[in-house]
This record gives sequence, structure tokens and C-alpha cells, in this order.
Amino acid sequence: MKQKDIKEIITCLGEERRLFYYHKDRYCFDLLRYEMDKNKRQTCKLNQLKQSQFGHFFTKKTVKEALSPYGQGEISQEQLNSYWQEKPFIFALTLGCWGNGERGWDQTSRNQSNLVLQINFTGEHLAKYYSLIKPGRQDEGPFESDIHPINTKGRHTMAWVRLDFDLDTNEALIEEVQNDWLRDAYSAYQRLKAKRKNNPSLKPCDVWYDIGGGYEDLSCYVETCLQPYQQIWAEASLAAAIQFIREEIGITQIYYHTYETGKKIKDIAHNPPRSVYTKLPKQFGFKLTTEVPTFLYNDKVARRYIKAIPQPRWFVMRL
Repeated sequence: MKQKDIKEIITCLGEERRLFYYHKDRYCFDLLRYEMDKNKRQTCKLNQLKQSQFGHFFTKKTVKEALSPYGQGEISQEQLNSYWQEKPFIFALTLGCWGNGERGWDQTSRNQSNLVLQINFTGEHLAKYYSLIKPGRQDEGPFESDIHPINTKGRHTMAWVRLDFDLDTNEALIEEVQNDWLRDAYSAYQRLKAKRKNNPSLKPCDVWYDIGGGYEDLSCYVETCLQPYQQIWAEASLAAAIQFIREEIGITQIYYHTYETGKKIKDIAHNPPRSVYTKLPKQFGFKLTTEVPTFLYNDKVARRYIKAIPQPRWFVMRL
């Protein structure tokens, strides 16, 4: 998208979005609800949902347990929406803009900009972060960098999702799902553990900038506080993005890069995490397609790169 269009959207929607509550497998209930809404059904028999594009969700323990009281009967959108585990994760969602039309640096499919959905930590986690890590700065901490599309206005970004879309073609493209925070915290801890084998007195600040806490503090933070987030960050980020695209932007056809096509069209020299572009979209029910997103094909620059890719493929979900 053009940068000015993204800024207009952010102005309309507001940079500070809302709280986002999430527990493992929550996306299953939202996508089943969207499937019912697509078919204009407020209620639906479970057998019909099992035959839908999201039928594989019914093999999950979470879904089985939640829907077992309904037997083979009907369930409503409201009932799907109201299912919650006892203590969900709580994130704050914000919006940002990324990219200045420099394809090699921005890693965008078009020589344009992306809307960024930022998934930010909230109170409970931040209290532990400040007490254990004791960062020297309150804005940009040791596990984040403003050269990436993080929130720089008082929030701490766990992960982000970069989006491109076209309202006229009813298409959105998930360009990237990524985090720095969890990876960098783990890297700092592993680096310190390795170096302490030869020098047991080393502190976290000796191997990683801006950490004021001690070794035991960093160990507790990474192994205990961050472990639950490590298990769900990618799933929660994609769930938040789909919900945002479907409910707030109003787009129902969502594309997602495959690993090979994404690397080539975005001109990525390094190797991004493969599972985020293979296992994650399949987990959500995206299907492989050779169908080129119309808004990409209509872009002269993107079309040239697509034509140079042997057998380009994307994932697609239609809601």
C-alpha cells in the first residue's frame, strides 16, 4: 500500500487498538465462527462444521473438550465466541507503518509500505520483566530494536505481523510474522551460560547490553516467565492478524507467503524461520494455491518478480 493510505487507515482506526485475549487454540473457535458467518448461519450442526475447510480442528483436544457437551447437535456463533479457558494471555494491539519503497531493505512484495499489527506485552509480564531484567531504559529494552517495526510509543512489542492489502480486490497478504524479543532473550541467556563455563562471575550485562539483573534473574525470566509466550507467540500473532483483517478491515480473502515464493518476491537473502511459513499456515487451515493475488499481479514491479519465479505459490484462506 502507499504510505499515505496506511497513515489514513491508522488515523481512522487509531494507533492504539485494544486488548487482545488469547489462549492456545483460540483461533479454532474464531475460524469456525467465521465459517458459519460466511454461510450466513447463526447456528450449525457440528457434523457440517466437520466437513468444512476447518474440519481438522476437531482432532484437537481443546476443541474436542469444549464441544463435547453438544454431541452431534447444533452450536451457535455466540457459543463458539464465548468459550474461554480460565486464564488467557493478554496483549495490547497497536498499529504502525513499515517501508519506504526500498524493496531490498523493506522486504515487501510491492515497492510500497506495509501496515503493521504489533502484539505488545501488558502488565503482568512487564512487572516481571522490570523486576528481573532491570533494563537501563524504559523505552527500547535489551530485547527489541527500532530498526524493526515495533511500537516506539510506550509499548513493548513481543511480535508483529506485516500486512499488505487491497480493499477493491478484497485481498490481504500476510507478509511476515516475526518476533525479536523471545529470540534475543534466549540468545542472551545462552551466550551468558556458555561464557560462564570459563568465567563463572560474568553478569548478563557483560555479554548483552542494558540488562541490570543478575544471572539468576535472567535465568528465571527466560526459563520461567517467557516459556509460556515462546509456545504461543506465532499462533497468537497470526490469530490476532486474521481477526483484525476479517473484523476491522473487512477483507475475507487472506493470502500468506510460502517459504520459497516469499523469499524470492521479497528479495530476502537470509533464511527466515521455515516453520512460520510452512507449519503455521497449515495449522490454521490455509490451503496451497498457484493463484496469484490479483492486487500483486496488477502491480507492475511485483508482476515482474512473480514472472521470474518458477511455479510461485501462496497459501490462501477464504472467510
